[in-house]
Amino acid sequence: MKERHPVEPTREFSEEDERWVRVGVVTRPHGVRGELRVHPFNPYSSLWPKLKRVALVHLDAKGEETRREERVVKRAKAAAKYVILVLDGCESREAAEDLRSVEVHVPREALPDLDGDEFYYVDLEGLEVVDPDGERLGEVVQVLEYPAVDCLEVRCEGGYREVPLAAPWLAGVDVEREQVIVAEFDELPLRAR
Repeated sequence: MKERHPVEPTREFSEEDERWVRVGVVTRPHGVRGELRVHPFNPYSSLWPKLKRVALVHLDAKGEETRREERVVKRAKAAAKYVILVLDGCESREAAEDLRSVEVHVPREALPDLDGDEFYYVDLEGLEVVDPDGERLGEVVQVLEYPAVDCLEVRCEGGYREVPLAAPWLAGVDVEREQVIVAEFDELPLRAR
């Protein structure tokens, strides 16, 4: 049996820690010195070379989080379709192999600044959903990314509705007021969860 060399975390996390955003997943080791090949969810992001720290999130077979640990980033370099990530404490191929399929998260404040009318999907979760007259319709649970159009999963009276992030359904997003304005909400299918 192959001997494993676990990577010691910089520190463990608690529920009170700052907000972290999932940005990629470790696909495999890169080389023999502990470098990681990471599949970035946005390969065009300017985020990677500026990173100082990441959280590694370990999941079980059901996709449930089992452990979260912080790592200091020594170096991150974007390649054509992946990122090479070098972390403190990950010094061998075996240690890198132990991190295969681990999610990579970054602090929310590490994400690049946006223009005034732009928003990150992660900032939509938990926002109130209202109609154009301001009447409450529900709350954003999550953003679902589909090949044709991304949708907001909205918890509302009677169940859930998926609201496409496109006209005519999406009338506006006001992150400052913590609201998403949608039109034609009642025309969307309602499903029980």
